[in-house]
Amino acid sequence: MIRTTAALAASATLCALLLTGCGDDKSSSAAPSSSAPAAQSSGDAQVVDNVKAGAFVVSFRSAFPKLADGKDDTKIATILSDTCKEIKANKSEDDTVKSVTKRASGKTDATPEEAKAVYQMSKMMC
Repeated sequence: MIRTTAALAASATLCALLLTGCGDDKSSSAAPSSSAPAAQSSGDAQVVDNVKAGAFVVSFRSAFPKLADGKDDTKIATILSDTCKEIKANKSEDDTVKSVTKRASGKTDATPEEAKAVYQMSKMMC
């Protein structure tokens, strides 16, 4: 429950920052920053822009430090990208959360609550 609350707080903060600080997304996606992690996988069209992927990485690392342990920024950004692909393909929430559990697990397995929180964070970013 504490993790879920932390994830929701991080998500709300992230959403507020995106709404107040980004401005026009077209200008940021036209010239992607090389320091932000790419949210592409296997040469597919980019599902989320680099700004959102970077914000997701920061939120994920702060909300789930044990799950982030051993993952680089690109791996974490791929969690967002792959989850967004499933959401846009109208995959059921339960199936997507199960996929998130597999993607987010690493040295530590994601709990169902953590996977649900990651799903909710991803859904806001897609």
